[in-house]
Amino acid sequence: MNWLDRWFRKIEEEEKPVLYCVHGFGVRRTVEFDRLVEYFNPLGYTVVTPELFDQTDETDLDASRWIKRAEDGLVELLNQKKTVWLLGYSMGGVIASKLASLYPVERLVLLAPAFDYLSVKVVMDKVEDVARAIIRQPEKTKSEFPPFPESFSNVFREVVSLCKDSIAQVYCPVLILHGSSDQTIPVRSSEWAYSKISHQDRLLLIIEGAPHRMLDEEGLNQDILKIIHDFYKKEIIKESTRR
Repeated sequence: MNWLDRWFRKIEEEEKPVLYCVHGFGVRRTVEFDRLVEYFNPLGYTVVTPELFDQTDETDLDASRWIKRAEDGLVELLNQKKTVWLLGYSMGGVIASKLASLYPVERLVLLAPAFDYLSVKVVMDKVEDVARAIIRQPEKTKSEFPPFPESFSNVFREVVSLCKDSIAQVYCPVLILHGSSDQTIPVRSSEWAYSKISHQDRLLLIIEGAPHRMLDEEGLNQDILKIIHDFYKKEIIKESTRR
């Protein structure tokens, strides 16, 4: 490769958008995006995953601070003149919608967004089940994933309440993915969000058989990640379908 090829390759890599990913109400926080990072990093993309809360701090109960932590990281990237592709998972999908209504992000992806949830008790039960499963795995340790304080369930509710209606003010292209086998956040949550988007550059895909943690699902996650990548690259048609 000559110097000119190397120069053009460097320019191309520098101009790639940053993936800004907002995690959900789970004990793993940004670990939720490990599969996504593994997919996009080798392609030359930078993936930024802010931490929204500290479950070891029982006084971290201000919903506006959780949202502000997500906002601060995005603002920093935009101040650096970065092009941002925004992604939010579960509760993070609701927060990402709020951010997309306020800031010039290029595209928005929502994974099982928690606009409508079964109940906080169900969510907390699922989180505890996941935490116990993780703890049983030999490569993980209990200290990596401390449990939630019970009071965090109220913060979850407030975050959703503060951000939920913002989806109607999102004007960038939006892709929503939801698993048909999601037992934590019902499909109606994504259907509601889709109905509130006022423009036609939107796409809702129901992934058959996918659970709430769809990025962890072997046999599905690579297809899901490719769908996300194709949407970001503007290679997906504007037509709702089922996969």
